[in-house]
Formats: sequence, structure tokens, C-alpha cells
Amino acid sequence: MAAKETETPRKARTTLYMTEEDEMLLNEVFIKRLRARNKTDKSTLICEGIRLLYEKEIKSKNG
Repeated sequence: MAAKETETPRKARTTLYMTEEDEMLLNEVFIKRLRARNKTDKSTLICEGIRLLYEKEIKSKNG
């Protein structure tokens, strides 16, 4: 039986400009997850933050 191929979502490349304080906060979350042995990267954390912000700003207003 052939292995089922999973589609990889298309990714967009983005440049972020953030304050040093925001970068420090992102680094703290990143380090916390690494210490908990949760493999992650900063792009994943940014995407998670966008989804949470969307939930707060859009879905909660429409639901």
C-alpha cells in the first residue's frame, strides 16, 4: 500500500518589525517551549498569535 501524501500548506514570507520589548517577549515564550521540550519555531509562535488575535477580534464579535 502506498503512503498517503499529505499536502503542505503554502507559506508566505513576511517581514516583521517589532520593538525590542516585543522581541524579548517572543523569545521568552520560545525558550519556555524549548525547555518544555515542545519543538517549535518563532514563525509557528507568530502564526499562533495571529490565530488567537483573530479569535479575539473577529470570531468573538460575530459569534
